[in-house]
Amino acid sequence: MSFDSQEALHLLADTRAADCPAARRFTLLNRTRAHVPYHAAVLWQEGQLLGHSGASQIDALGPYGQWLQRLARERVLTPGPFEAAQVPAVAAAWEEWWPPYALSLPGTQGRLLLLVRELPWTPAEINALHDWFDLWQLAEQAAQATQPRRVLDLGALRQWLRGFKPRRRTALALAAVALLAALPVRLTVRAPGEIVPREPTVLRASVDGMARRLLVEPNQVVQAGQLLAELDDAAAASRLLVARQSLATAEAEWRQTMQQALGDARAKAQLAVAQGRMEEKRTEVAYLDEQVRRTELRAPHDGVVLVEDPGNWAGRTVVAGEPLLRLAKPEDQEIEAWLPVADAVELPEGSPVRLFLSSRPASPVPAQLRLYAFEASPRPEGGLAYRLRGRIDGAPTERLGARGTAHVDGPRVPLIYWVLRRPLAALREATGW
Repeated sequence: MSFDSQEALHLLADTRAADCPAARRFTLLNRTRAHVPYHAAVLWQEGQLLGHSGASQIDALGPYGQWLQRLARERVLTPGPFEAAQVPAVAAAWEEWWPPYALSLPGTQGRLLLLVRELPWTPAEINALHDWFDLWQLAEQAAQATQPRRVLDLGALRQWLRGFKPRRRTALALAAVALLAALPVRLTVRAPGEIVPREPTVLRASVDGMARRLLVEPNQVVQAGQLLAELDDAAAASRLLVARQSLATAEAEWRQTMQQALGDARAKAQLAVAQGRMEEKRTEVAYLDEQVRRTELRAPHDGVVLVEDPGNWAGRTVVAGEPLLRLAKPEDQEIEAWLPVADAVELPEGSPVRLFLSSRPASPVPAQLRLYAFEASPRPEGGLAYRLRGRIDGAPTERLGARGTAHVDGPRVPLIYWVLRRPLAALREATGW
């Protein structure tokens, strides 16, 4: 199927009637399909993607957009039909995105029109599409010539810069600005921080049950072996009561059998069985008694109790292995900070860290960076952040849980980079540059 000169003139009229470049590209990439069938059409100019049939915009950073960029740099600049095997750099993913037969139509001003479909291209279709693409480019050039002159003429600006000869004072000022921009400064980032235990002991539930009561207060100093909390395992307590009664019955039967064995040979034969039953019940009682004792949480060493939500602790159902309390040594402290993703910079191990506490902002806590998490984690306050850990210099003097703002000193960078780092990052994120 091809289209004659009359149909090409109709498309040309639609192109000239379009009020913007996007509408003219839509006529070329989409309305041509009504006369010559194809799967997809792509238009480049100077290697930059201008349009794609069936889509208003293609994500340049996505897999398909990157594949199109690689394709634009290959042999498709050669006019005429070709297949995927003739473009080895992108042939591996060709079947994933496109059908096998392609047609390349280079144009003026670095333009390139590429069409693909499932059937080979006929000479008549190639000639008709080539003529139509030439007509469309003439209409595009005519439309650009009638557009109003831009406020900023880049060509005139280049000529002015070539002829610009700065005076002595101007040259000195420019040199001073360049030196100031290259002045090395310390790249510092700030993040919310607090004093946390370095390696707290986690106390977990040993059995399934329900939290009965908490016997300590948050941040309370406790001694080794002190009872901290109790769990309620009604099932284990009931089994222990039944086992004790069974043990009492087995002991009574054993004593009775032992008395009868003094004068009855048959009773003497049953003595070993009764004794074995009694020992079995004793073992069961000992096991269940140990299970009931495991419902008590005791401190394995001296420290400070850390509880996240003491108000909702009692009465909640717990399972074996669930963490209930944390026990920290007051002298085992370090600084923890959460660096927002937008402020993430390269921070080597050992970078200076200072924690300015909200209670004493004039006396920062010095430390050195020990850990910089490689993966950002969600924070309860919202957003993603990288976890930082710093070793405190000297003996700890602050209480656990003290909060403030952590300042982390990174490498030295030019002043111009320090000033423009965040604006350039925001501009790149907004524009995709």
